[in-house]
Amino acid sequence: MNTEVPTSSPKGSLKEYQAFLGEILGESAEEHLKAIRPLTSGLGLESPAKSTPSPEAIPQKPQAPSRRRTLEDKPIQRVPPPIPKPEPLTEEPQVTSPPPPLPSVSLIKRASSAFLDQVFVQALWLIALVITSNIFSGFETGLSAGVFRNLSEPLFFRFAILEFAALWLGYLALSLGIFGMTFGMWVWGIRISYGDPRDENYGLRKLMRILWSFMFYAPVLPSLLLVFRKNDKNLVDALSGSNLFLG
Repeated sequence: MNTEVPTSSPKGSLKEYQAFLGEILGESAEEHLKAIRPLTSGLGLESPAKSTPSPEAIPQKPQAPSRRRTLEDKPIQRVPPPIPKPEPLTEEPQVTSPPPPLPSVSLIKRASSAFLDQVFVQALWLIALVITSNIFSGFETGLSAGVFRNLSEPLFFRFAILEFAALWLGYLALSLGIFGMTFGMWVWGIRISYGDPRDENYGLRKLMRILWSFMFYAPVLPSLLLVFRKNDKNLVDALSGSNLFLG
């Protein structure tokens, strides 16, 4: 490696001296690189030289204009509109027609049913008198007329009255309180209405019907008072709060 050294020494300012040293060092670097070239140099086997694109050829991505985020850029939260409440359905008042009036019971049917009840209870009382008379006489009277002669005895008479009252009360309590009709009413198709069973006075009406029926049918009070009626109700119906109808 031969380096030509200029014969003339650098004289002058410091800048000229620095330029002189740069020329010497630059020439020596180039000669050093030529000395270490590969063996394939000049044979056409070198790798193609990579061309470095010029800065102007490199496409640059367009940058979005920067903007500052302000309160106006925030997404607006839209409040959904209020759901309207469904209006309550106003049902039209239904006009309910009152039930048809119950078919009334004529005076003849009332009297006929009462007559049958009297016959039925009197028959039961007669059987009770025969049994009581035989008990008192040691079963000597049997079915003879001696049964009625015993009515003159005070003890037998008291027993006869008690039996008569007990038969009527038992008969009316069973027929009116449970079945809602007596034997005579059943024959003529008559029924008793005490109103709504959920009413608190429903049981009281039944009790009053039994007691007032006993007073007029026994008869403790004269039964002729039941002939008078008002609005298809006699005295027993009005005092007990019940009503008779054909069923």
